[in-house]
Amino acid sequence: MTHDPYSLTELIRSDEFIAWVMHPDANNNERWRLFLENYPEKKGTIDAAREYVILLAKDTGRDQPIETQSVRMWNAVESQMHNSEKWHSNVDEPAEAERVISGWRWLRVAASAVLILSIGSVSYWFYCKQGNGRVSLSAGNKQVAVNDVIQKYNATKKPLTILLADGSSVVLQPGGHLSYSDVPAANRREVTLTGKAFFEIVKNKERPFLVYSYGLATKVLGTSFMIDASEASKEIRVEVKTGTVSVFSINNLDKKEIDEESDKPELTGITLSQDQRIAFSKDNGKIVKLANQAKGAVVDMDILKQGFVFDETPVHEVFETLERVYNVQISYDKVKMGNCTLNATLIGQPFREKLEAICNALDAQYEIKDNQVWIVGKGCK
Repeated sequence: MTHDPYSLTELIRSDEFIAWVMHPDANNNERWRLFLENYPEKKGTIDAAREYVILLAKDTGRDQPIETQSVRMWNAVESQMHNSEKWHSNVDEPAEAERVISGWRWLRVAASAVLILSIGSVSYWFYCKQGNGRVSLSAGNKQVAVNDVIQKYNATKKPLTILLADGSSVVLQPGGHLSYSDVPAANRREVTLTGKAFFEIVKNKERPFLVYSYGLATKVLGTSFMIDASEASKEIRVEVKTGTVSVFSINNLDKKEIDEESDKPELTGITLSQDQRIAFSKDNGKIVKLANQAKGAVVDMDILKQGFVFDETPVHEVFETLERVYNVQISYDKVKMGNCTLNATLIGQPFREKLEAICNALDAQYEIKDNQVWIVGKGCK
């Protein structure tokens, strides 16, 4: 097989590529922009490699094996790749034996290689059938759980609603990617985000919820907020809609320090309350508080500008609002329930909690399957 210097395994062990992902600047941004312009077919591989670097860098921190462990681990990985995938490997040649994947980088390579071997490829991130434009709540374009890690990529032009195991909901915008463990930790809830998403988090003071994006950690105990961690931007923006959020940089923390900070039951770092915003620089790791959004300012995310305050609102209008902002289909008996009215304030509540509140008011029950919601009840008089 012809050697490809821009294959997934080559990219995730390339110092140049890692530097671009973790510390982008004008020069390396231009270098990779031109590369993708000339080789657009490599976009999927580039995006997948970026996600591995970001996700696994956080998990491994700065724990460093000794040099002999690095060599042995890399040789074992390449040997397994050769046996399982029949890829050509030169691990027995002197030049290859001298190669050392130093520091924590070997852990990234090993974990990535295991993941590749488990699924055959990472094309699942970018494979998508848009159908009528709606996507699955449970599967979302394509969901693959490997080694207890779920990866979701929104390759459609509409929002993708993701329901987490704890009841929280995430509205992932087009082009966004969310990864999280299928087996949650006992002391905290964690996800990794690239792109833009709106979070509605179930309150749990004993298990903080953390979002990691390009060296920024956003920590909450239960609230709603938006994170814009778009690839093309030099900064990450966090905006709080309800409750309180804390943000702190993990760029200069090792794994132990990150774990200690994340496990604290209280909010630390820079705290933000309702309508407050910050910008985090990917270049220097600085966090700057921004002026609050002016009333009437243009907001490009439908769910962020939605009030979810219903005052004698006909149920059919309530369901239309939910369908629009969460990109789901809600089926119900329009004759029995369509003209019922709802009085409720559902700001900041996750999607399931909104449905529960509505169904309690209507003496109804709901069921969710994929992107479909069925509501059954006797209706109102």
